[in-house]
Amino acid sequence: MSFIKLSNLIEELKIIGEQGIPVLIEGQKDERALRELGVNGNFIKVSGSGLKLFEIAEIAAQSSSRVVILTDFDRKGNQLAKRLSEDIQSLGSHPDLRLRRTIMGITRRFIKDIESLPRHMEQLELEENPSGGQWYYYH
Repeated sequence: MSFIKLSNLIEELKIIGEQGIPVLIEGQKDERALRELGVNGNFIKVSGSGLKLFEIAEIAAQSSSRVVILTDFDRKGNQLAKRLSEDIQSLGSHPDLRLRRTIMGITRRFIKDIESLPRHMEQLELEENPSGGQWYYYH
């Protein structure tokens, strides 16, 4: 069941990406993992940009009235999500934490970061459909 729920969330992320809604992620590995799952979009990386968090929030809020926050599920990721959410809201945009919370709820005991999603999805698929194979690879 977790595989289906996560698959639906990935599909929702794909649609968000197609709509150009900014998705705040922590870094390059997270972007690579999401692209591996077929999610393309307006990814804004929080780490390694040289910008302050508020500046990142400004860039995201200026580009859309809705900003998806998809930071990791560890303490640092939680702190980043909270700060970014507050900053984005203060700029008059809507911070969307629902996908992050839902993915975190489903994967809590198994993974702590976005970059681990593709491997986790692969493991779930094998558990739930042993004869199936890699539904999400488009390469």
